[in-house]
Amino acid sequence: MGRFDIRLSGDHFMLKVIAWIMNRRSRLAGIATGDQVIFVTKEAFAAAGRYPEIALMEDIALSKALKKISPPICLNATVTSSGRRWEHFGIYRTILLMWTLRLRYFFGTDP
Repeated sequence: MGRFDIRLSGDHFMLKVIAWIMNRRSRLAGIATGDQVIFVTKEAFAAAGRYPEIALMEDIALSKALKKISPPICLNATVTSSGRRWEHFGIYRTILLMWTLRLRYFFGTDP
């Protein structure tokens, strides 16, 4: 299993900061998000139980299951993801929303 570093498109300077934090968090925690383009062998994907049938956090759940099989490879190669959502809803508001959702998921709220 592995993932790429992410770059967020857009003009707001905070998008670079957010991408940097996402990449560092992912390296430290060994958990990737879908925006980071998770890649995995067919065998490991099956062993991890494939994508779980949940409404949110399926990428986090898959990444956690894959991490139990093998530590992720974190590539320095960059993929670009759209920063539109961040800019449209507001940078700080989106950060708050993302962390609220992740914390609730961490503490057992049903996705």
